[in-house]
Amino acid sequence: GITEENLPTHVQREIHKERKRKAKMEIISMKKPMYDNVFMLDTNGEQVCTISMRKARWYIKKGIAEWTAFKNDDDDDVNVGTKNNSNHPKKEEAEAAKCIRLLFEHRGSKSKEVTPGTLYLRSAKKNICVSCGGGGHHIRHYIIPFSYRTLLPEEYKLHMSHDVVILCSDCHLEIDRQTKIRMKNMEAELRSKMGGKAASSVSPFVEDQQLSHIRSWAIALVRSREKMPTEKVERYEKTIRNYLASVCKHEEEKEALLNGKDELTKSQLQTACSVSYRVTNPNYVAGADLIVKSLKDTDSIEAFIIDWRKHFIDTAIPQHMPEGWRVDNPVVHGSWTDADRAGVKSE
Repeated sequence: GITEENLPTHVQREIHKERKRKAKMEIISMKKPMYDNVFMLDTNGEQVCTISMRKARWYIKKGIAEWTAFKNDDDDDVNVGTKNNSNHPKKEEAEAAKCIRLLFEHRGSKSKEVTPGTLYLRSAKKNICVSCGGGGHHIRHYIIPFSYRTLLPEEYKLHMSHDVVILCSDCHLEIDRQTKIRMKNMEAELRSKMGGKAASSVSPFVEDQQLSHIRSWAIALVRSREKMPTEKVERYEKTIRNYLASVCKHEEEKEALLNGKDELTKSQLQTACSVSYRVTNPNYVAGADLIVKSLKDTDSIEAFIIDWRKHFIDTAIPQHMPEGWRVDNPVVHGSWTDADRAGVKSE
């Protein structure tokens, strides 16, 4: 067969990049499972939601909950659920379940309503890639891109794990690529609609024409002084002297530059050659800021989140989403019915 050394250069580059990417996987992937799946029960042993081990320990430390376990249906313990009770985990989940039981009567304890939203909060989540089911090198994926999510009002982020899922490195690579393309198109479309100042705020840097001229003229003097007309050399040197004097910290050097008759030294020209002519754009607005600021009210924010959920489903075609996860589930933690009225937090 053909050895790697005999492959075309562009193929060798792709192989090298793929090796580097795989070598980074252990560094950027999650170091521990995303879901601890600790079941929280109310005082009657009815399941409220699943939470993280950290949150469970917080409840225990505060003295408002105690460690417990699911019992068999034939037992008389208060943790026992009735047969076919959808508020309790499946038998295989219950056998390995870690549970805490609240020691206070919460506000949602009387509600028995089971909706997709509450089902999501109560279900045990699998620590596998939601797209392909892969079990290794997992990455935390934000369905609403992190740069947008972090700018949303607090209520759309606090205790809202619904839109944070697990992807393997391969699935994340492709889905992240599609996400960035969509973000770029959304931002370009919005800038185009806004026009004016927004159109000039695309790049974080702009070119300073004066500094660009100083740099190019200094390069010309270094490379081609002998071939240039005397008048041009003098004009270039005068402009460069004025610039170097403007950034000079010592008065004596500044005076020498402005009044000097000799040629600029090699060191002085090198300083002018290395001048940075790309400066910060005062009108620049990051694309994420522009997009989030365009969301004027709660309805537009909700539509924005739902739209990104739909994009994720269409792009990832996930086969292993958590039970109860739906595109139209609530976008704010406080609207999750029972579990929220209970004042508890999910994973």
